[in-house]
Amino acid sequence: MAQTKKPLPLRFKPKETDEFISFSTKLINFGQKHLTVILIGLAVLIIAGAAWAYLQKQQHQRQERAAELYQAAVSQKKSDIPTVLKELQTIIQDYPGTGGALQARLATANLLFREKRYPEAAAAFEALGQQSPGLAILVAENLSYCYEAQKDYQKAAAVLAPLLEKAELPYRQELLRRQALLLELAGDTSQALAIYQKMLTDNPPGSFLPYLQEKIKVLTR
Repeated sequence: MAQTKKPLPLRFKPKETDEFISFSTKLINFGQKHLTVILIGLAVLIIAGAAWAYLQKQQHQRQERAAELYQAAVSQKKSDIPTVLKELQTIIQDYPGTGGALQARLATANLLFREKRYPEAAAAFEALGQQSPGLAILVAENLSYCYEAQKDYQKAAAVLAPLLEKAELPYRQELLRRQALLLELAGDTSQALAIYQKMLTDNPPGSFLPYLQEKIKVLTR
């Protein structure tokens, strides 16, 4: 007679009931256990958002105020130059990083140049270039005029050199002509001649040809 087989023992224990708790229930339990941390995190996010909004509002107000002060400054009578310069300087000092401050720097430099205060104008343009690298071309050209007005022709020519390295500059030929002329005035005729000769071989505009040919003729005598 065949023997009755004994049932095999269970290889795994039945899972406990709490292992089948739903995900949402676990989430609730987690929230209850870490409620303080969660509340602190939410508070930090709310405060950070409020602070960002406040700073944005303050920056917008500073921009508007700087623009208002700039318009008020440049609307002064032309004869009242010291007052205009003082107000522009106040904008630069009190509202750095604003569009009004940038306009005030440019207006200051131009005003000083117009008043023939060339060393101060050069310093103002240099400061503008340091604050706004994107205006490098404008600054270099105006610095050149400042140095030329002081009869420092060599320096006036040298400050144009970085611009002339940009082959795509639309008016590069005109700047080359100006640089060569400044070198002539500085007494460096050999360097001026080299520039004129190079311009002649670079397919210059037709209007430049008579000028270049005459300059080369004079400097090679």
